[in-house]
Amino acid sequence: MPYALPLARLRRRAAVVLSVVAVGLVSACGGSDDGGATGSGGGAEAQPSGSAAAGAFPVSIPHALGTTTIEEQPERVVTLGWGSQDVALALGVVPVGMPKFTYGGNAQGILPWNEDKLAGQAPTLLDESDGVPFEAVAALQPDVILATYSGIQQADYDRLAQIAPTVAYPETPWLTSWQEQTTLVGAALGKSTEAQQLVAETEQAIAKAGTDNPVLAGKSFTYGNAAGPGAISAYVTGDPRVTLLTGMGMEPAPGIETLKPGSGQFYADVSIEQADTLDSDVLVMWYGSEDVQKQVEAQKLFQELPAVQRGSYVALTDQSFVFATSAVSVLSIPWSLDTFVPQLVEAAEKA
Repeated sequence: MPYALPLARLRRRAAVVLSVVAVGLVSACGGSDDGGATGSGGGAEAQPSGSAAAGAFPVSIPHALGTTTIEEQPERVVTLGWGSQDVALALGVVPVGMPKFTYGGNAQGILPWNEDKLAGQAPTLLDESDGVPFEAVAALQPDVILATYSGIQQADYDRLAQIAPTVAYPETPWLTSWQEQTTLVGAALGKSTEAQQLVAETEQAIAKAGTDNPVLAGKSFTYGNAAGPGAISAYVTGDPRVTLLTGMGMEPAPGIETLKPGSGQFYADVSIEQADTLDSDVLVMWYGSEDVQKQVEAQKLFQELPAVQRGSYVALTDQSFVFATSAVSVLSIPWSLDTFVPQLVEAAEKA
């Protein structure tokens, strides 16, 4: 049922909506004709679960685009980018609006590890394919906007902050560790203790995967992607994919440490002629489709990579699984480990 909000909060929301109209957000690009929102509109009735810790508010959260102060426990939460919705759901808070994932999601655009946590509730799904859907976000009248793992820029942040307190990434777009995401979202929702517990439990699960499979210890790896023949994009230290494997006791290939990605990037492109610089015990590659996989694997120089010749090569193409092991979070990690770890072990045993 709809919230019975305090009069002060209703007045504040009315002022926010008027401010949004005044600065022209109604005319901002929203992706689709409905302002970038999809779904049944059930997000207007999604509710948080549980009370914030005593003394949790007000809280001020510094991030790369400013410092955000949240005065009281948010009831209406909107998430943008990747991961923030995972953390909110893991903490028992169902957002009123969250991204629609056409890659990795089901027919509605919901990731499989989010489905159970929604418990039948239907947040408004926001289409970010053409940028931030400002109008759709404003229509949801959020108390807080969480974009802790996103690519929003200063201008985006400034406009979102006129709608509601907005928490961005700590330093660099698309380079927020899953631990930082969890900590930031936990603070914004007044659930820092629960968030810290989630981090500890998830780190233990990752470490246990390593200790239960000692063959992984010390094995070097390269984690890459190829959009087609000719080059490989290799992920560098700090990227969530790399962090996930190092948490199991594996080590980035020596050649990875020499790569110099561009400013703000989490990968470096390596031509197939130089692919030997990525030599490692285990090679993990994800592909957008099986057709792309076949094109890349058909290259003679790729076939000559030692890991490929040994069979210590893991190819990932399932969209949900690729997303789970790329945009790692406290929900996607446990969802994916039972499948990913055996694949890594099989490859490591051939190294």
